[in-house]
Amino acid sequence: MTTSLELLLTTAFIAVVSAALSALVGLPLGFWISRLPVRLARFVAVIVTVPFLLPPFLIGIAVANWTDSFEINALTGMLMILFSHTLMNAGFIARVVASKSLEQEQVEAAVLDGAGRWQIRRQIQIPQLLPSLASASLLVALYSSTSYGLILTLSAGTVETLETEIALAALRDLDLEKAGFLALLQTFLTLGLFFAAKQFAGVPTSMTEISRSSIPAGKVTSITSLLFVALIATLLTNVVSRANWGDGVFANIENLTSRGTRSMLNISVIEAAGNSIRNALVVLVISIPLAWVLSKKAARLSPLLPAGLSPVVIGLVTLSLAGYLPRELTSSWILLPLIQVLFALPIAYQILQPARSVIEREQVYAASLDGAGGFRTAWFIELPQLRKSVATASAFAVLTSLGEFGAASFLAFGSNETLPIVMFQLAGRPGGDNYGMVMASAAIYILLTAFILWLLTRPDRTERQDHPVA
Repeated sequence: MTTSLELLLTTAFIAVVSAALSALVGLPLGFWISRLPVRLARFVAVIVTVPFLLPPFLIGIAVANWTDSFEINALTGMLMILFSHTLMNAGFIARVVASKSLEQEQVEAAVLDGAGRWQIRRQIQIPQLLPSLASASLLVALYSSTSYGLILTLSAGTVETLETEIALAALRDLDLEKAGFLALLQTFLTLGLFFAAKQFAGVPTSMTEISRSSIPAGKVTSITSLLFVALIATLLTNVVSRANWGDGVFANIENLTSRGTRSMLNISVIEAAGNSIRNALVVLVISIPLAWVLSKKAARLSPLLPAGLSPVVIGLVTLSLAGYLPRELTSSWILLPLIQVLFALPIAYQILQPARSVIEREQVYAASLDGAGGFRTAWFIELPQLRKSVATASAFAVLTSLGEFGAASFLAFGSNETLPIVMFQLAGRPGGDNYGMVMASAAIYILLTAFILWLLTRPDRTERQDHPVA
């Protein structure tokens, strides 16, 4: 039987090694992307960022398509998890790197002093990147320590982490004492990673901008980066193409209105998707205005703090407190989106707060002197300048809610089940039409995420004028 210490060490190992591998791949990838032509850089950046925005369990399903012939044991399960985390998060690291470029004067001065490409990278660029790179890597470690759905999907129970054991203790064994102790360990780990990440300088949060680098990329960097992009593209294309499984894509899409082979589901995939969309709209309506208000005020308790909490732990705590909450709330579907606001709020805040901080305060003060209240100032002055940041925050909040699996596995049952829960159930019983339904759902999710990210990264008119495409 695995001890609590072993579970803690396994979870920490997965988090740290995943972050290290993601940084190792993402650093040269970011250098390479920043050297591409503008339109090609945007296209490549979208490809490598899509896995970061997908639910972890969906990445697990995609990787499982490649490894279904492997014998799953503790070693292969661990390797598949680390591989999947790298595929998910290296693109995020690359976007952090690609969004920060050296001043042209620094590069020219270094060249005049006889410095080569690698000397400039090693002695100037990487030291300047270290704070943001360290912060981004620690955030990746945080995300990797809470990828509950991915570990369930890939390891087939051979790799045990704090989150998987919390779920088993609470939902299967009804041992809330054990689950509570493991949840405490998980919370210490994730909060430790979160506060470590907070010690470093800010990470670009919009993920919509790429700075042009004047330092050429080496052949090894170009080749390895191209291979990684091809790997991501193949992974995503493989899932999309498998939507045609069995009787074809149209039959699989039509089957989404059913409850799967032998009616194994409580509700159809379409009904579950409707639940997820409904929840996401509630999350959007609450989290964006709240993030907007908090982004202007110096809160004593950082709005980013929920990012350091595990969704599984939050789900367990909410379930444990259900007896002390109003029955009208605990028996209603509204409870889950209210909890999911905790996960969307840090993302929305982290996008809006830096954007609002750069608005010229003279405009706001002038509006106040002219008699404009806070609402009119925000609507007529701030929002027009921040429309891209607001759109990005809104899209990320919606995607966060749509793909949330950890808390939903504790709080969404019966007719209130969400799309990730239903897809996970189908993936666990792939016979008959179930596999085609999972692939069709996954393909739609991937294409929707890619489309949203493509729209978010589209430069507006002023950016196109300032940075014409060669």
